[in-house]
Amino acid sequence: MKQHPLQYFVVFIAIAIFCACSGSPKIRSVETGSIEFSPQNTAVDSSAYKLIAPYKKEMDAIMSEVLGTSDAALTKELPEGSLGNFVADAVLKKTNDAYRPADTKKADVCLLNNGGLRAQLPKGTITRGNVFELMPFENSIVILTISGERLQQLFQFLVDNNGAPFAGATVTSKAKKITALRIGDSDFDAAKTYKVVTSDYLAAGGDKYDFFKNPIAVDTLNYKLRDAIIDYMTEENKKGNTIKSRKDGRIKLE
Repeated sequence: MKQHPLQYFVVFIAIAIFCACSGSPKIRSVETGSIEFSPQNTAVDSSAYKLIAPYKKEMDAIMSEVLGTSDAALTKELPEGSLGNFVADAVLKKTNDAYRPADTKKADVCLLNNGGLRAQLPKGTITRGNVFELMPFENSIVILTISGERLQQLFQFLVDNNGAPFAGATVTSKAKKITALRIGDSDFDAAKTYKVVTSDYLAAGGDKYDFFKNPIAVDTLNYKLRDAIIDYMTEENKKGNTIKSRKDGRIKLE
């Protein structure tokens, strides 16, 4: 199979400096060129390769570890997708397994962002490397306690922006107005407070998740999103279960 050479763009700047009254240098011209690198004209540094090889072998073995199997490819879609449902469900489950709050109240909802899911999961065997491709960032889990008013803003944001990965709730809307909202097995109550699992990035207001700003309380677990997914898959695999995530109608936009 023919290899396509990598193109590295190199910029050479020729600067002519005039000593004007101000004494400040000025760029007079810019010239560009390119240098082509390919397997044919790039030699391998054998000493560097020998140094790296043992670590690469060990890393390849770790990343090829099979965590579980899926009976279908998990895909990223909006307003709802099998991949987003799986990730949000897994993170909510493993967060509540590890969460030991003083008030003993577990997290109600998990909300993530679709852009944070960087790869789909294949049908068949799923490896640790697949999960690293899915979630390459070092984001940690945060649990935010927010008011009912803020939670309603959260779901209105989902309705206005065509959804996002979430778990622990169902929402229905018509003409961008929420017509039904349930948290767990109960109807939403604006007078209550709720606990929402999310990433440290979103908790800080990333991706315009402004409803997370100034929460009532913040709990951190020192637990990465990616590790929660890996732990969930490992746990299900030990039980003999396959991944069977589906679109289940948790968000309906009419």
